[in-house]
Amino acid sequence: MLKSFTVRVVVGVLAAAFLSIAITIFFGIRTIEQGQELDVRDRMLSEAALASEIYSLNKNDARSVFETVSRDKGAEYSADVRLTIIDAQGKVSFDSAPEKSLDDFDNHADRPEIRQAMETGRGFSLRDSSSLKTRFVYTAVRLEDGGILRLAVPMASVQHNVWNRTEVLLQVGALAVVVSLVLAMLVSLSLKNSFQPMIGIVEAIAAGKLHRRIRHYPGREFAPLAEAVNTMAQSIEEQVHSYADQTAQLETVLNTMSDGVLVLGPRGHIRRCNRAMERCFPEIGNARGRQVVEIIPYPALQNAVNGMLHEVPAKSGALTQTVSLHMGLQSGQVFSIFLSRPQKPDPRCGLVAVFHDVTDVMRLEQVRRDFVANVSHELRTPLTAISGYAETILSVRDMEQCRKFAQVILRNANGLERMIRDLLSLTRLEREGAVVSLSPIRVHDAVEDALSVCQNAFRARNVQVESTIPAGCTVMADETYLSQIFRNLLENASRYAEEGSTVHISSVEKEDQLFFRVSNRGPLIPRQDLERIFERFYSVERHRGQGTTGLGLAICRHILERFHGRIWAESPDSEGCTSFVFTLQKAEDSVCGSDEQDDKSA
Repeated sequence: MLKSFTVRVVVGVLAAAFLSIAITIFFGIRTIEQGQELDVRDRMLSEAALASEIYSLNKNDARSVFETVSRDKGAEYSADVRLTIIDAQGKVSFDSAPEKSLDDFDNHADRPEIRQAMETGRGFSLRDSSSLKTRFVYTAVRLEDGGILRLAVPMASVQHNVWNRTEVLLQVGALAVVVSLVLAMLVSLSLKNSFQPMIGIVEAIAAGKLHRRIRHYPGREFAPLAEAVNTMAQSIEEQVHSYADQTAQLETVLNTMSDGVLVLGPRGHIRRCNRAMERCFPEIGNARGRQVVEIIPYPALQNAVNGMLHEVPAKSGALTQTVSLHMGLQSGQVFSIFLSRPQKPDPRCGLVAVFHDVTDVMRLEQVRRDFVANVSHELRTPLTAISGYAETILSVRDMEQCRKFAQVILRNANGLERMIRDLLSLTRLEREGAVVSLSPIRVHDAVEDALSVCQNAFRARNVQVESTIPAGCTVMADETYLSQIFRNLLENASRYAEEGSTVHISSVEKEDQLFFRVSNRGPLIPRQDLERIFERFYSVERHRGQGTTGLGLAICRHILERFHGRIWAESPDSEGCTSFVFTLQKAEDSVCGSDEQDDKSA
């Protein structure tokens, strides 16, 4: 097949040229032959008329006539001419052919040229000789005595002249073919060069440069093609931009979702996911084409996916559209997974899985359960004591004994009141949007206020409190809440400090932060409990029964969060004690000590 445009043009032009030249040569040869035939007839008739006159002048001497005709230089066919004399009855009386005798000739009266000559005086025919078996051109004229003089010339001599004339025509045809070939090559190269810019623009459009357009046409005939290419490029550009916008919108929606989204193919292979999914499972970004269980080691999820993809339709043709399940990982994360299939069947999409991280929700639910359990536990003891001693008072008549029981009831009631007060305080601090107004507060005053509340507890265990906080130390805080922080920490120290020991309160300034430390010598806190002691109702197991609500440290942490500070425990610290350290923002012109005073606070 001719795949090259240049070859097609060249072959087409050459084919047209060959066909045109062949037709021209064919009809030219026919015309030449016809013309030559007429010319031969006219010449032969003239020759025959001249020969008849010579025959009459030479007194019917046919031999002399033949010699005269054959030697005639002006006769074009004199060398091959044949002279025959036929009488009125058609019998040959003379023939110039030397190889035959007169008796061998048939009667020539039936020859076409003889009949014409007898009828009209002249005759002509082009036929094969019955005696010589050669094609001849015959002319005949009627003599005065009624006989016929006939001249014959072999057709080969005539055709030789025809081919001599046709040779020029063939040479012209060959030259025309060469010229056509050259012109075809030139036209083909010209078209190719003209098409090259158009081809370059089409290739650029195919490569993604959709803004390119065909401006220059190689000819008016190609204007519709160029317009069609430009229209196609415009349509493709619009569609690409439309798809790009839709893809960008889809990517934006998916990547701004807080839930993880996973798109699965019809065979359960991973097709795509959003950024939230990659944050939860970093390896899933490069897991295209893999099964879910290869990335998320949770067989129940893979079973759910396989169940939906291979589900057999019910009699009504309905399929399960959604499936939900919970997944807990070894890392502690918990996800609520929602599997759904497209409403309309799509061979490109099998399922869509939405992963909602419910870890915090489950943790809060656990905290709620723990809170209810802890509150129930903490309330049960004082309520049991109050109820029991109240029933006892009803049955006891000794006033002194009733007084002692009433003191127990009062003490437990005060404990309940303190617990309720702490719970209300913690609730206020945890309330979203709760704002605490900060102002410069003297730390020394807050410490003194807290000591006045805890003095009896320290005196009962013979524990001393020593504060090295300068009087000019001021922080950005709320006076009531700051006093509550020190009160809770001092109450905690009063319960766990060794009898006869000293509780130290100190401060140190580092850059724009103030570090405060409350330390005591007492039982150390296990390392695994250092972070959890700031949770509500959490207390180290062996220290239960110390008369605490378990809310003091949690309240301290929430207050300090409102003050933009933080709190932590060190047990043991650099001196082997248990210390609670917290930070606050320093007020202007505050003097709270230098870095050298307490390097432990770092």
